[in-house]
Amino acid sequence: MEEQLQKALNNVSFSVNAEKQTMDLTIIPHGETTPISFHLNYKIVENGERTEFFITKIASDRLWIDEIVKLWLEKSNFNYMIPPNLAGIVKMFLK
Repeated sequence: MEEQLQKALNNVSFSVNAEKQTMDLTIIPHGETTPISFHLNYKIVENGERTEFFITKIASDRLWIDEIVKLWLEKSNFNYMIPPNLAGIVKMFLK
């Protein structure tokens, strides 16, 4: 998957604000000349021994991408169960 992303994206910038539980991502897709920026709000939920990562909101600097993401989030929640052996590390950086 990393190889596929490297072919599709020329440049990636990524930052996390764990206190606000936000992420900022800027990418330049292959063939594009201007970057696309994303701002994500997330939450980490601990339920017993399970730790889950949820994206609660995604905003982009491109209106058409915002609309697609909005429709996508309405139909399905983006959540990812963090494997127990990685949960402690992930929480250290994201929570």
